[in-house]
Amino acid sequence: PRYLYFVKEGQVKVFKTNEEGKEYIINISKPGDFFGYIDLIKDSKYTESAAAMEDTEVNLIPKEDFSKLMNANRDVSSQMIKMLADNVTEKEEQLLNLAYNSVRRRVADAILLLSEKQEDGSISILRDDLARIVGTAKESVIRMLTEFKDDGYIEIKDGAIFILDRERLENMHA
Repeated sequence: PRYLYFVKEGQVKVFKTNEEGKEYIINISKPGDFFGYIDLIKDSKYTESAAAMEDTEVNLIPKEDFSKLMNANRDVSSQMIKMLADNVTEKEEQLLNLAYNSVRRRVADAILLLSEKQEDGSISILRDDLARIVGTAKESVIRMLTEFKDDGYIEIKDGAIFILDRERLENMHA
């Protein structure tokens, strides 16, 4: 890897693709987020792909500049370690979520997580991409969204998802 990526505007989905070509979205990067740092730090080939989800501006930080900054500035190094620790915690939660939670619970958790990444709380995401985050079929996601809408948890306007009852969505049982 030659660069660290910084999202200035827009959203970027970071994903892995398996041998059969199936995508699994592992993160949605929003303005202020970095991506590509794990492979850069490990000095290994990129193991993830990235694609803009909307009009997006990304800044490229050369590896040499990043390394100099990490070595010269203790605060930057500390922040990077914190970011890596947060990443590990988030991935552990995702793994447990995939292993033990129902599709209903996983869709609810994905909606809650995505809403936190938006200033206005709205979620504009392709149903295919939501399915790739949850690790299920698009049809299952659509079915769950319809149930959530019927139950009064969410509203869908022009394809965007809005949470109407965050508390009930957070506390729902599978």
